[in-house]
Amino acid sequence: MAEKRANELLPYWRDLYLKGRMALDKKNYDYCIMLFCQLLDQEPSCIECREALRIAQFRKAEASGGRGFFKKAFGLTGDVTHLSKARLSMKSNPGAAMSSLEQVLNKDPNNTSAHQIMADAALSAGYIRTALISLELLFNKLGQRDMATARKLADTYVKAGQANKAEEIYSQLVNENPGNLELAQALKDVSASRTMQEGGYEEAARTGNFREALKDEAEAKRLEHENRLIQTAESSVDIITDLEAKVAEEPQNLRWRRALADQYNRIKDYDKALDAYTTLQSMLTGADSQLAMTILNVKLKKIDAQLQKIKAEDPNNTEAIDALTKEYSEIRLGETERLYNENPSDMLVLFDLANLYFNLGKYGKAIQSLQKTQNYPGKKVPSLCLLGRCFARRKMYDLAIRAYTNALAEKKTMDEEKKEILYYLGLTYEQMGKKEEAIEQFKLIYEVDIGYRDIAEHVDAYYDEE
Repeated sequence: MAEKRANELLPYWRDLYLKGRMALDKKNYDYCIMLFCQLLDQEPSCIECREALRIAQFRKAEASGGRGFFKKAFGLTGDVTHLSKARLSMKSNPGAAMSSLEQVLNKDPNNTSAHQIMADAALSAGYIRTALISLELLFNKLGQRDMATARKLADTYVKAGQANKAEEIYSQLVNENPGNLELAQALKDVSASRTMQEGGYEEAARTGNFREALKDEAEAKRLEHENRLIQTAESSVDIITDLEAKVAEEPQNLRWRRALADQYNRIKDYDKALDAYTTLQSMLTGADSQLAMTILNVKLKKIDAQLQKIKAEDPNNTEAIDALTKEYSEIRLGETERLYNENPSDMLVLFDLANLYFNLGKYGKAIQSLQKTQNYPGKKVPSLCLLGRCFARRKMYDLAIRAYTNALAEKKTMDEEKKEILYYLGLTYEQMGKKEEAIEQFKLIYEVDIGYRDIAEHVDAYYDEE
């Protein structure tokens, strides 16, 4: 079943939606939530209403702060009932299931179980964009970055006609799981879907002229075949020459331009790759986040190549090495800040941003970011550890020790993360001149992993003094 826009609703329900939007603009969250839920009970396919309801739920949660804790706690039994009811009915009556789930999300818009079932119910009903709302929240905001969620999001992107986003996810999964043949095949399928979407088939369907599309497809398959068989930079010259001729012949064909840019990138001609990608970007009518990330990655690869060359040929040229390292970090910082400004509720991006601030010596900004991310369940411990390091760099040793101690309170087993916290806690005690407290932290690591960093040197030095 197709999803509806608000202007496709019957007059009564359209007016109800507009009333809800007005209430949302006035921050009357309880009232607008009531109106949106009432509308969605009758018109579950209204995507604009679903989006507005989700905005209202999150804004209400942010406005209430921690005041909704007891209400949420005492409502757990009701939530379980709604979730169970939704699971049972999501196939036979997905609209009713979604109504039950909204009752849970009205109290806790971060409820991962509710979003998981909501996505399944929406997909069962054919509401692709509705499913994407929950899947994107799960993956980008709520820390559900497991393979099952990632694949479901990618597959839903394909159904929504956004194969480029699906390809980005599958590429990451393949990189993380290089031996997984199923993922590799899925990536090929998604790439084919993107080619179908970008290769002129939609235009062919409108005009009835499939001859040109089929001609392009045959040429693309030939190039793809050559691309798979030929792996060296030198043997890519023929492909690049062919593509350059294609671009000259059809300068408005975005697919040839993208393929040419990809080839330049592949043979590590980063200047030409950047020029080709930015030209392609200027020709697009809308934003392409995947292309923007590709351009960023090429810029970073170019700097990294320069950096590695200097380190190999002139390792004592610290001035040039430091300058390139700084440029690399600043480019990454600019892009990460942009991503965070586009979605300020994304704590995963904010944590990455805090790391960049720390590496650039911007400890104040890092502390400000980490004070937010330490409340995010998936990043609490690493946030506290990095927060301690920031305080230590500022010589606020008492605050650093408090942060490390809070982080250790969350750790029950001796893993790499706990070793890191103990290590920096020991260093902080050393900087304070408290050798006994420092050695106690180092010994805890030494007992289980004598090869951890320079821990053996610290412990041996202590006993040598004895």
